[in-house]
Amino acid sequence: MSKRSIIVIGGGLGGLSTGIYALMNDYNVTIFERNPVPGGLAACWRRKQYLIDGGIHFIAGYKPGLSLYRIFEEVGAHKAEYVGLEVYARYIDETSQRSIDISADLDKFQNDLLSLFPKDKRIIKHFIKGIRGMAKSDISEFGFKKPMELMKTKDWIVEFWQNRKSLRYFLGKSLMEVKDYVEKIKDPMFRELLLNMFLPEVPVAFLWMILSFVYQKQLGVLKKGSFDFVKKLENRFLELGGTIKYRSQVDDILVKDDKAVGVILEDGSAFNSDFVISAIDGYNVIFNMLEGKYVNEKIKNRYKNWKVVEPFVCISFGVDMEFKDEVWMTFFKTPNPVQVANEDKFLTMIRFFNYSPSFAPEGKTVIQVDFETEWEYWFELSKDKKRYNEEKNKLVDQVIKWLEKRYPGISKKIEVTDVATPYTFWRYTLNQKGAYMGFLPSSKTFYASVEKELPGLDCFYMTGQWAMTTGGVQTVIYSGRHAIELLCHNEGKVFKTLK
Repeated sequence: MSKRSIIVIGGGLGGLSTGIYALMNDYNVTIFERNPVPGGLAACWRRKQYLIDGGIHFIAGYKPGLSLYRIFEEVGAHKAEYVGLEVYARYIDETSQRSIDISADLDKFQNDLLSLFPKDKRIIKHFIKGIRGMAKSDISEFGFKKPMELMKTKDWIVEFWQNRKSLRYFLGKSLMEVKDYVEKIKDPMFRELLLNMFLPEVPVAFLWMILSFVYQKQLGVLKKGSFDFVKKLENRFLELGGTIKYRSQVDDILVKDDKAVGVILEDGSAFNSDFVISAIDGYNVIFNMLEGKYVNEKIKNRYKNWKVVEPFVCISFGVDMEFKDEVWMTFFKTPNPVQVANEDKFLTMIRFFNYSPSFAPEGKTVIQVDFETEWEYWFELSKDKKRYNEEKNKLVDQVIKWLEKRYPGISKKIEVTDVATPYTFWRYTLNQKGAYMGFLPSSKTFYASVEKELPGLDCFYMTGQWAMTTGGVQTVIYSGRHAIELLCHNEGKVFKTLK
């Protein structure tokens, strides 16, 4: 009996994960990827001697000790090389001339907070208690062990019991958005520190979760960059017998009698399959390719009212300097704003790729300056290439002047400059509004679920950023696992994995 076939649209992390788990369960799999390389948003590119990484910032659960690690083993990601983080980030308030490191040593972090912000003692102790509380259980797979569609009462009972020591930190006021949590904070620097630690709309429980991974020494960065991580998944997919067709953009989904039966590429060629799984932008698939025919009010509401993460503009420099004393990520709250898309930005985030020789030759460093920005501004500007390039150059000049004041002499040491705007990320991935993650992981969506199937359409599934309520590497990988587990359930097959 011949194997059933699956076409996966998109060769990003979600598509590769989907393909890997499908192959483990005896399906023939072909991935169609519009770009010449896999990875999607997990992208790196070369500029002369320098490797620019515009993709994955950090990864949790990358080593043995947490149950999440089995997922890394299943998809081959455990073979990538990582550097553990002793400091999540440094925050510098230039107005008050104070700074603090968000350390893996919680005793030190708490003492530093109390020293800087003595009037906020109660909130500081509550915040640190939340981090410690999250770390009491292995929460790395909380809510991800099975697809939501297959979770039964007994599964939830087991889930809650296994996480009973940490459960209270996922409930009640723990789901308060950070922007509300900080309202009673007296010191403005402490308030800004929490607001900018991730995103102000996420629940405070989300911050606790991230910092619990730091505390457990389970948060790391990629020693050889995002593309090396991607290649480990691609290798796993190919070793299992999968096929990837690059430079193959899917423009439409073939549907017959309300059943997905294949895809049509940009060049007009058609390919048939038993199942189609989309791992690309959800809006484009649901409302353009499928013309909005397979939706319900829940789906309409999601795409109409759920917020998408704000995109970034990333300015990267290859610099003939070393930055040995800088931590990998630093936030500057500055009185000297940089104007981005006609908006003054008082917060500057800098990534120093100084933790590995993979990014630059010896004695040199890649640094990346990131700003949240407006999608519409850059998209409209892109229609006039001259103005678009002028705006990028103007931004580069501003950033270099800003850097020169903090790192004297840097302007003469810059050997490479690269600018990636939201339009750049959209052009490469076609991701809605150039988003780097998907839906904003707010308190309102934290416990929501996104179905992997569309109402009224058979043999079609969705994975990736837009098939989950939160983004990130682990979430996207889980989405592929969940989709195939659901497919196997629907076919009456036992879902299996291989190591």
